[in-house]
Amino acid sequence: MERWLSRSRVLLALCGVLLVAALNRRDPMVYGMFLFLAVATVLGFVVPWMSLRSTTVRLQASGGIEVVEGTDCDLNIVVERHAQWPAFLVDVETEWEWAGQRIMLRQTLPIVRSRGRSSASAAALAGRVRFPCRGHYRLVGLRLSSGFPLELVRAHQTVRPPDIALHVLPRAQPVHWPLPWGVAPDPLGDLTLRQMGQSFEPGVLRSYQHGDSVGRVNWRASARAGELVIQHFQQTGAIRLRVVVNAPTLPALGQADSAGEQAIRLAAGVCDAAMVHGVQLFLYQGPQEAPLQDATLARRALAQTQSQGAGALRNACARAARDAVAGEQMALVVPGDLAPETLVTALSELKGVGCTVVVCIALARTAALPKNAGAVAAHLRQVAADAGFATFMEMPA
Repeated sequence: MERWLSRSRVLLALCGVLLVAALNRRDPMVYGMFLFLAVATVLGFVVPWMSLRSTTVRLQASGGIEVVEGTDCDLNIVVERHAQWPAFLVDVETEWEWAGQRIMLRQTLPIVRSRGRSSASAAALAGRVRFPCRGHYRLVGLRLSSGFPLELVRAHQTVRPPDIALHVLPRAQPVHWPLPWGVAPDPLGDLTLRQMGQSFEPGVLRSYQHGDSVGRVNWRASARAGELVIQHFQQTGAIRLRVVVNAPTLPALGQADSAGEQAIRLAAGVCDAAMVHGVQLFLYQGPQEAPLQDATLARRALAQTQSQGAGALRNACARAARDAVAGEQMALVVPGDLAPETLVTALSELKGVGCTVVVCIALARTAALPKNAGAVAAHLRQVAADAGFATFMEMPA
């Protein structure tokens, strides 16, 4: 019964009742009520179509746009009105696609006047568009709709969308790195290791003492000084961090509240913490791709990260283990709902490496947190601890 009681059917029924009453009673007041309701009903059906018939929309933005998830995004949408009368309550719907998923964003313009005054109202509205999750989105649909004044019918107009790509960067989770930074050997580094040995940088000269290695004697300096002189050499190094991230898969991919997407935010926070301390970063996005070494591009790379199939995490860990040297640190960022078998398989590739490995576990947001999520994450933490790796768990900010 309720599905038959639509607004348009009720108004048409009232018009019919008032028309019959006006013809039977011959009352001017009832006839006036019928005319008023009939005109309002006709306007409710006609005005939406008339409003969109003379309304066009275009986007001034071109190329790629970068914005952080959850922040205001200005798409520079301009709605132009060619008729003399204004249009009210026009909805602008944009459809975006990434990784096989589509999201619909709707904006409502209270009033669109003639050309020349529409851009100001459209720009103020476009600043309130927000993307809930990171990704590399592409505009695939652009539509106008209006139901003013009575929402009896909604008129729709489809516009050919321009070629616009939008890079939604992940919002970094604030991270305090739990371990002190170490120094790894690096011929191009600007730090000094706490050990002596051959290097390209000469150190200090001092007199020979009993027990010193003869191989460290600088014979030219000894000839000038008239006694044996020891040449010290300092080894240069740098602070390095290798980050391996478990990319989310469906259904967690693109879901802002999932633990998989929270792991991406946690990885962005780890990269930001490394950049603040001047750490040389190596970000592993997949087993077949070279690690990213530019920390300023880490967020953009994380925004496009997708899973490369089963075994991708293990292969990425194996490659990072081959590249790691003593003195470095490695961060393995995983979601709290990761299967323990997958974590054990990945950690098996990191056993025996000379660097320090920290397993970072990200939890889902409270809105999407299952009842046993805490127990599952605690089990993952225990699995990593039993394997001899340091761990820390981060709740969403």
